[in-house]
Amino acid sequence: MRLLVSLAGLLVTLFTLPAGADTVRIAVVIDDLGNASQHQRFANLPGPLTLALLPHTPYAATIAAAAQPRHEIIVHMPMQPLGSADAGLGMLSSDHNQPELLATLDAALATVPFARGINNHMGSALTADSTAMYWLMAGLAERGLYFLDSRTHADTVAEAAADQLGLPVARRHVFLDNEATAEGLALAWAAVVKQAQQQGYAIAIGHPHDATYELLKRELPRLSEQQIELVKVSALIR
Repeated sequence: MRLLVSLAGLLVTLFTLPAGADTVRIAVVIDDLGNASQHQRFANLPGPLTLALLPHTPYAATIAAAAQPRHEIIVHMPMQPLGSADAGLGMLSSDHNQPELLATLDAALATVPFARGINNHMGSALTADSTAMYWLMAGLAERGLYFLDSRTHADTVAEAAADQLGLPVARRHVFLDNEATAEGLALAWAAVVKQAQQQGYAIAIGHPHDATYELLKRELPRLSEQQIELVKVSALIR
């Protein structure tokens, strides 16, 4: 374990900006929150973070309330995936007409207070549907919300639809815990820092794994020493 922690520190040091360089910005999103009471511990991490809460889950409202005002809240909106996987209750589907899609969106928003935007939970099929994405982005614009594209599939047209309407939009750059081990997380965290160094900012998405929590508890307090500003996703939308 000590070796893995040392590896994380070494990789971050290699990618840290030199003295006098401009501060870079990183937003960290935690997806899939709301189904378990222990998810609330992510609201206790130093912030600001962006907490993506699944709608219609038993702890979504409690976590959202506890996270205020330090963290930002978004709805982790279930969207139709490719294949037969189930994205969960309140899934947006290409079978919906426009009124049905927006009614499903509103039902989800009603269960997650303080939401500033949404991102997609699954959605590899729906985010490639240009008509559904146009309807959704128009609905978000009317409701004053932004969209974060989790980029669960390379064929996503979500950003293009948002740009068409002038909707505030951002995209995920790195998944932190595709390999939810200490070593895998250390490498992913270093990739986030490198991405931010190269373009000035980066957005990372993680999930409520124990290893992800331990990484963030350790690394978030170190960011200021590395000339990195931790921000909410809304600070990085275009």
